Amino acid sequence: MSQIGLIITSIALGATGQVLLKAGANSLRGLNLSLSGILPSIWSLLKTPAIIIGMFCFGFSSLLWIKVLTKSELSYAYPMVSFSYVIVTIAAAIFFKEAITLNKIFGIAAIVMGVFILNR
Repeated sequence: MSQIGLIITSIALGATGQVLLKAGANSLRGLNLSLSGILPSIWSLLKTPAIIIGMFCFGFSSLLWIKVLTKSELSYAYPMVSFSYVIVTIAAAIFFKEAITLNKIFGIAAIVMGVFILNR
């Protein structure tokens, strides 16, 4: 796979992981991180398929990212990670019915232009 292909795949998997974590979090009643509640909370996380799959996506994305870093300059590759904001914003609108406001559109446009400028 080409470097750009690895970068895109890593970013897509990371964004997918984020969306799955949100879906899993929506199905939880709450998360108690106190000393007495941490083990039951971890157990409820481990029983939530979307969270498990989301974590797998993050893990695989990280492995691909390490592969990217072995072949690419960090100053070239890292700005592309910001495309995950674009993917997550669109996915949040589709799957969670979150609004895409004018501010979000301007922000996404700024991200895309910024990555383009940085990688010219």
